Parts: sequence; C-alpha cells; structure tokens
Amino acid sequence: MSKSQGFHPSLSTTLSLVVCAQLLFMTAITWLVVPLLSGISHSSGQTREQHMPEILNNQRYALKIEKISSYLNTVYWAQNSNMERRARLQAQVLIQSFMLEDQSSLSAATAGSLDNIKQLIHIRSQQRERMGQVRGLLHRLAVTEAPAQIEPSDRLVQALHRFNTELASGSLTDIRWQRLAPRITELYRQWLPDDVSPASRLSTAREHPRQLLDEVSLRLQEVSTLNERADERLATGQQQLQQIANYLTTDAALRIQQLAGDISRDAQAVTRYTYLLIGVVTLISLMLFGALQHFILKPLQASVQALRAIEQDQNDHVRLPKVLFSELDTICRAVEDYSAMTRELREANDELHQLSQQDGLTGLANRRHFDQALREALSRARRHHGSLALLMLDIDHFKCLNDGFGHLNGDECLKAVARILRQYSQRSGELAIRYGGEEFALIIADINHQQLGRLCEHIRQEIAGLVLPQAEPGPPMRFTVSIGAALQSGTELGQPTELLLLADKALYQAKQAGRNKVVLTTALGVLLPTVEAFSTLNGSAAPQAGNGSLA
Repeated sequence: MSKSQGFHPSLSTTLSLVVCAQLLFMTAITWLVVPLLSGISHSSGQTREQHMPEILNNQRYALKIEKISSYLNTVYWAQNSNMERRARLQAQVLIQSFMLEDQSSLSAATAGSLDNIKQLIHIRSQQRERMGQVRGLLHRLAVTEAPAQIEPSDRLVQALHRFNTELASGSLTDIRWQRLAPRITELYRQWLPDDVSPASRLSTAREHPRQLLDEVSLRLQEVSTLNERADERLATGQQQLQQIANYLTTDAALRIQQLAGDISRDAQAVTRYTYLLIGVVTLISLMLFGALQHFILKPLQASVQALRAIEQDQNDHVRLPKVLFSELDTICRAVEDYSAMTRELREANDELHQLSQQDGLTGLANRRHFDQALREALSRARRHHGSLALLMLDIDHFKCLNDGFGHLNGDECLKAVARILRQYSQRSGELAIRYGGEEFALIIADINHQQLGRLCEHIRQEIAGLVLPQAEPGPPMRFTVSIGAALQSGTELGQPTELLLLADKALYQAKQAGRNKVVLTTALGVLLPTVEAFSTLNGSAAPQAGNGSLA
C-alpha cells in the first residue's frame, strides 16, 4: 500500500473537539431556557388544578342542559303519556342534580324548563281528551242515517271512517285547523247538500248531522289552538335552555382564552431563545457541513466512484487525491491497491472463462458452451416464430487417420474441419462446436429445407476436397465426413434434447448409408433424400463459403 506524506490529523480527535464545543453551547442555552420552562410548567400545573376542573364542569353542565332540551322535545313529540312521564322524571332528576352540586343558579334557571315540560304534558292530556271526543262524534255521525235524496250512506260512512283513521294514526302535532278545514267543509257538503230540505233532514235522521259536525269542528279547533300553545311553550323553553348553554360555553371559552394568553407570553420568551439556539446551531451546522463536504464526503465520494468504476470495469488504474484525515487517507490508498488487484483478477477470470467455453485444440466452442447456446437459440426461435437447424458432423474413419498418419496429423485434420465450420457461423445466432473427439456440430437459424440441404452438401464437398500435407515427408492426407442435420420450425420446436436426438439419428443414418453422406430429418422423424446432388437441387448451385450466407 502506498504511503502518503504530510500531516494527517485524526478524524476522531477532530470530531471530539467539535462535540465538546457543541456541548458547551447547549449548556449555556439550557441555563437560559430552563427557568422559562419551569414557569410554563407552574402555569400548566395551576391550570390543571384550578381552571381545567371548572372548564370540564361547565362542559358537563352544558351537556345536561342539552339533555333537558332533548327531554322537552320528547314531551312535545311524544305519542303517549308514558313517554311524557318518563321524560319529565328524567328532566326533573337533572335539574335537581344542580342543587346537589351546589349550583343553585343553574337549578333556578332550569326550573322554568321543568314548568314548561309540565305545561306541555297538560296540553297533550287536554288534546287527547278532545281527540277522544272527536272520534266519538265521528262514530255517532257514521251510525246516523243519511238524509234522503243524497248519495248512498255506505260511501258516506267509508269517508267518515277514512277521516277518523287519519286522525287516529296521525300525531297530535299534526292537528292544524288550516289543514283540516277543507276536509270538514267536504263533510258538510256530503252530509248536508243544499238540495235537501230541512224537513226531510229532520224526518230521516235520528240525530241531526249538522250538530255532530259542528261539535267535531269545535273540538278540532280546540286541539289546533292547544298545538299553538304547545309550540309557544317549546320555543320558549328551548330559547331559555339555549341561553344557559351559551353562557356556559362562552364562559369556558373565555377561561381557555385567558389560559392560552398566559401560556403564550411564556412561550414567546422560550421561542426567542429557541430562535437564538436555532440560528447558532444553523451557523455551526453550515460550517460543519462545508468542512464535512470538503474534507470527508468529497474523498468518500471519490472512493465510491472509484469502486463503482472498478465494479463496471471502467478504470485503467485508480488514482485518488491526498486527503486531510489519516483514516480517510488510509481508505483512499486501500482503494487504489484494490483497483490494481481487481484489474489483475478480472483479467485472469476473463481468460479462465474463455478457456472454459472454448476447445483448446480447434478454438471452437466446447460442449459446455454448446448446451447453453442451443437452449438460447431454441428460445430465440420460439419468440420470433423462426426455424432452427442443428448439423452433426463426424470424420469418417478418424481412428484410421490417427493410426496411419499419427496423432499430430490427426489434430491437423480436426483444425482444418474447424476452419471450414467457422466460415459458416459468422451470423448472430450461428455457432460452430467441437462436440467431442472427431464429432462437430453447427447451429444455424432461419433456414429452410432446401437451403439446409445445399449448405450440408457444400460443407461435405469442401471437406472432401481438402488436401493436407503431413508434418513429415509423405503423401498428403485426404478424408471425408458424414453429416446428419435436423430442422425444426414454428410449433415443431421442442426441447434441446429432441433436436439433438434428431440430428444424431440422421448422422447414424449417414454412417449406415456408407459414410461421406448427408442425411436430413424433420421433427416428425421423416428422413429426407440423401442426395449428393443437393448442389443441383432445383437447378441451384451450392452457396460459396466465406461469409456464412445461405440465401
């Protein structure tokens, strides 16, 4: 690791001095602020012990007033005397509770509400009595014989029953003379038509209908008048209770406002000191931030960027500037050393990876690379709905070549085949492979049967035409290959093993046919003709080697 020259103070010592200075300043601010906070605490305690109970009591009393108002409404809208009686008793309990809590003023103020409730109960009792009389009069009118020479009596009786039912099912608060007057007038018209003489009326009725209708009208007018009195009582009672509730709420609001004013004065003093503290802390923070940015963050950022460049292999050699603090300078020098070591390690890994994917003798892809490339080629063909062909090549009588010419010359034969196959794997997605021993493979994408046949035949002929000199004086070497090819396209594309088995089967058929042959097969297992004349198929010439073109 490289050593840097110059003075490098310790980062921990510098930070300790800064922390001590901040602690001294914070102590001074605390000495000023604590008395003010104690005053606020004292005011809060006084508020909690004196003012808050009064505010809560006022709120509780206001809720009781609201309940009394709800009982007043209950009595007004009640449909039976039991509900009225319960509401009166509950209101009376609440009003008397003010006396038990030594709130005589509230008890006196709400006593009028209890009187209003009693008056409403009395009014409702009178209304029920009048309505009972009305129902009795309507019943008597229904059993009274209709005057002669008017509508049939059964229709009149049905009209009376409907009117009586409406009165019985409705609320007492709905009995308003303005609404009922048209109905009563209609009853007068039906029972007392103008064309019926008084003599016939008296002679046909046991009791005169006019008298009964007059009584009904009078009683309904009395019930309507009592409703108006009940409305006045309800409005008066609600107004009184609302005034009491407003007083209690306003009093509580004034107490809260006074309390807020007292605390606000103390809080303003604390705020001033707080602003002073914030200002000084902000100034110190800005100074510290500048020093942190220049002396700490900047070297760290440079180190991080250097590490990222190392990770992305974008550096030739990292050189970091000198820094003030010794700890950071140590880190920077370590990053430089790590850069050099990583570069050496990456170069070694690249070389190892290339060796693991490449055949050492021919320079073609090895079996491991072939398995991965075949899977990727099948996946790419499925995505693009294309075709994929796999050629398997085997040198005929290779053992005889090794035995007759020696292993060194046999290796030259393998290299010559590799050079020819490499010419046909120049496009993306094409790959030439030494499958093992004297066997080779070639992956070709986007090709049809005719093109594949011409390609295989051309490779066979080019290898058969090789004339290789021996390493030692002697006759030149000649040899041939057998080729088995499998082609799949579209929905025929299956697993890599399926395509490999088809090509291997075709190679076996080529060997069985006498070697130096080309055999093609499809996904259905159909063997295409083995034609040495693939080059003359459809009058086409074989493609020229060199650029891998199949068109």
